Amino acid sequence: MRYAVRALSWATKIIWIFIVLFSATAVYSAMNVRIGFGQPQAYLSSGFVVLSIPLFVNNYGLYDLSELNMTVDVMDSNGSLLSESSTLVALIPKNSSIETTHNVSINIDGATSQVQIYLFNDAVFNLDMSLKVKFAHAVPLQASMNTTIPWGAPLYNFSIGQISYNYVDLTHQEAIIPISFDNHSPHFGVDGFMRVEIYNDNDELLGFSVSDLNVPSHSSYDSQVGMVVDDSKITGSGEVHFYFETSAFSISPVVMPYG
Repeated sequence: MRYAVRALSWATKIIWIFIVLFSATAVYSAMNVRIGFGQPQAYLSSGFVVLSIPLFVNNYGLYDLSELNMTVDVMDSNGSLLSESSTLVALIPKNSSIETTHNVSINIDGATSQVQIYLFNDAVFNLDMSLKVKFAHAVPLQASMNTTIPWGAPLYNFSIGQISYNYVDLTHQEAIIPISFDNHSPHFGVDGFMRVEIYNDNDELLGFSVSDLNVPSHSSYDSQVGMVVDDSKITGSGEVHFYFETSAFSISPVVMPYG
């Protein structure tokens, strides 16, 4: 019995020594782990608003990091959830580092209200970010933070002026439509084509025009488009339909009344 008690005593001491050593090395290792986020950016790609968040981890401690899970919830200014996504990194060995980018996408294709919000209006996205990782394959660690990303609308303050008409011949006139907007996006230009169609108040197509667009970031568009229309179909009011095909987005139609 005496030997069993002595063995148990030694086992207990060894366990405590192991715990103390692990705790000490864990504290040292934790002090040599750096986790950080880069400057988030927002841009348009194939009908999505993409929020890009750089993530870097420097693990210069004595233990591996594993099962890193970064989850980001994106909310609008009213607190409504717009999107959620996660990035997984299976292993970050000791004495190594990683750099990756976490992307969150918000679909704006096929949702007219979302198109109107993010293509024509500036906004602020609120991000809730959480990070989970296992230390030494055993100890779970967790951190969270909140941040915001400003969004600059590429078609901010899009508007048309008073439509004017000039006679081309006895039966046709040229409709001239002033168009203006500001590209508030800091990341991309509005490059592509804009198709403009004008309808009378009987929903009859009067004419159309296709114009090139080349509006760099933080610049304005202020121009006129003209199209020949049948004089007999002109009414005092109607609608103008806009179709955009650019390198960053495609939308159709944007409808604006006139008259």
